[in-house]
Amino acid sequence: MDIRTHWQAVKAHPMGGWRHVADPVLPALDSAKRLLWCGIGGSLLPSETLVRAFGDDRARQGWVPLASPEPAPAFGLQSGDQLVFASKSGKTLELWTWISRLRALPGFSDLAAPILITQDDANPLATWGRMNGCRILPIPVEVGGRFSAFTPIGTLPLAWMGRDASAFLRGGREVITQLDADQGPWRDRIAATVALLLEAHEQGVTEWVLMPYAMRLDNLSAWWVQLIAESLGKVAKDGTRKGYTPIRAVGPVDQHSQLQRWMAGPRNLGVILMTVDGPAAPERLDPPPGSPYPGLADLQGGEILRAQAEGTADALAAAGVPVLRWPMPDLDERELGAFMMAWQAIVGLLGFALDLDPFDQPEVEDGKKRTFKRLGLA
Repeated sequence: MDIRTHWQAVKAHPMGGWRHVADPVLPALDSAKRLLWCGIGGSLLPSETLVRAFGDDRARQGWVPLASPEPAPAFGLQSGDQLVFASKSGKTLELWTWISRLRALPGFSDLAAPILITQDDANPLATWGRMNGCRILPIPVEVGGRFSAFTPIGTLPLAWMGRDASAFLRGGREVITQLDADQGPWRDRIAATVALLLEAHEQGVTEWVLMPYAMRLDNLSAWWVQLIAESLGKVAKDGTRKGYTPIRAVGPVDQHSQLQRWMAGPRNLGVILMTVDGPAAPERLDPPPGSPYPGLADLQGGEILRAQAEGTADALAAAGVPVLRWPMPDLDERELGAFMMAWQAIVGLLGFALDLDPFDQPEVEDGKKRTFKRLGLA
């Protein structure tokens, strides 16, 4: 595969603007106060991924994602709550359900005006926000929702937690710089990953699992699933159905719940194993009398986790399952930013290699229209 040709196609696409990583000017948020984040899909999953990866206990407790339109009878507002309404199009039904619900709660009018993350145009959310004194953090028109991690969708939660948003953006820029120059370790890793997935696709391997061996990255797989599923499950230009089915996992949980299927089930599946190889905090294990593993006294949890990942990878490979190992030297903002940008690039390259448009989602739009019709909102 000529990665240069497909990368040029990505760059020329009208929705390829996610390659341009700019440092946004962000409003000051109080990390000691709750952040109520109203959004869904690409307006929530990158944010949730970063909070779960880097948030301490206070941040995790103060992060309140509001996505599903289902009633929340026990939910109430608190003094000082900070509101974010995120929707690229400004028309998301779930978002407007929550705006309407929050406005009906006691105390809404006492809160600061919500922050809006949307296209800065005449869409309904931006229009309402300008009428009500809201700060608008723009998502560029040429950036699709599921490619929005490097807009304020990703940087605002990092800033609220006091984390290094600039390092996250820098990691993404490094990937793009190497792809543009057609050289560098990130370029080579991306090219090898695309080649492996294309070769496996030709052999009938169309399901792939992302399995990070780090509980803090459990939501990364959810972000990755949307990126793959909405981008690479399409009817190609020749009328054939192509694409990949992404599967969410996290080790060692799914080492116990899904490994049997992966190893002994149909040979249509591959596994991407992520590990964090940096040193873990030292700890002491004190197995009680009668423990079947008295040798735990000489081990640490990080060692056990690495052994589990290596053992799972070896078992999968021995069973003939394609395995892609993705080690991270450390779990920090720069490394995670590079990972997320790398997969945005991988998806774009795979789309053009499969003769698909990786940046549209026509069937999703059809489902939305049918929903509006059922509700009498069409």
